[in-house]
Amino acid sequence: MTLKRLSYIENAKTLADSGEYTMDINIRDPITTLWIRFKAQNGTTSNKANPPHAAIDSIELIDGSDVLVSLDAYEIVSMAAYKLGFLPYQELTEVAGNEQTAVLPIFFGRFPGDQQYAFDPTRFTNPQIRIKWNLANGGTIAATTWVTATAKLTVIAEIMEGAPAPLGFLTQKEYYSFTSAASGIEYVDLPVDYPHRGLFIRASKAATYFMAGIGNIKITADQGKFIPFDMGTVEYLRWLTMRYPPFQYKHEFWCVNGDTLYPILKYDENVVPSANGGGDHTVQYPNTGEGEGAVDLRSAGSAETGLHQVNATVFGWAPFGGIYLPWGDPMTPADWLPAGLFKSLRLELTNNAASASVWVAIEQLRTY
Repeated sequence: MTLKRLSYIENAKTLADSGEYTMDINIRDPITTLWIRFKAQNGTTSNKANPPHAAIDSIELIDGSDVLVSLDAYEIVSMAAYKLGFLPYQELTEVAGNEQTAVLPIFFGRFPGDQQYAFDPTRFTNPQIRIKWNLANGGTIAATTWVTATAKLTVIAEIMEGAPAPLGFLTQKEYYSFTSAASGIEYVDLPVDYPHRGLFIRASKAATYFMAGIGNIKITADQGKFIPFDMGTVEYLRWLTMRYPPFQYKHEFWCVNGDTLYPILKYDENVVPSANGGGDHTVQYPNTGEGEGAVDLRSAGSAETGLHQVNATVFGWAPFGGIYLPWGDPMTPADWLPAGLFKSLRLELTNNAASASVWVAIEQLRTY
């Protein structure tokens, strides 16, 4: 019989405003998921467009010099949404004095509770979790960002006690990053050591439609002998909308009339806002699909000049600007890209706009 249980590795540990912290994994049973929660308190004035995810530079699972998982918070949340089919709850509020929380699940199997693929600590010498963070990533710590000394970290392992020894686990790493050009192709040589379950690409450029910077995604093996994928980003995004229903979440904005709002869903977002509290307030969001837009907030017909809470339900795709390309059926390992059969595997990203920040992460099956 397999008993599933949750066990704290850290429980609401108070962190400095920046730093690096490493935790030992003193567990012997297979771990199906790590649930990481990072939170901090907004400043006394506001904390606009600065989610706690921005403060996390990386979260890693390491065994000495062997890096098993290495992602930032944006990548963890976005990849988790595609695996689950819904966006894990994130407590996002810009209101003065409120706490914001990033919930960051790292899955080692195809789904939570997968006994075939899970992280087996006994297969490693000294497994540890390492987090690097800086609250000042979104601006100097002040009344309009974070309250100093309020960052807290919780790490929970979802353990399968009595489960059979797993065959392997899914490793996820940010592999490459660059700044796009107006034209040309960015070539990325991908590893061929383990099978690839999925490819993740995130692109970000202010005041532009999603995936500006990347017009086409192509993967070639053995110098073009085999091309497993070649598609424009627009067509691929439309395919994603057939595979995944719109993600949704709650966002509390703290704004005046004309402020730009930044929901975390970056493709064809639909923001349904309402002004908090009583009074004669109206609020509208343009819903242009850019992942951002200027709010029209009025009180008794006049533009609102004082900060006011706007509660919104947001629908859309591409959490934090990320898209996920699964190889075949994500539940069937035989469908995954057998990278080890090739001498080389190359990702070719066609640039179509300058100055977009682009990140590439890969998910692979690592057997024991």
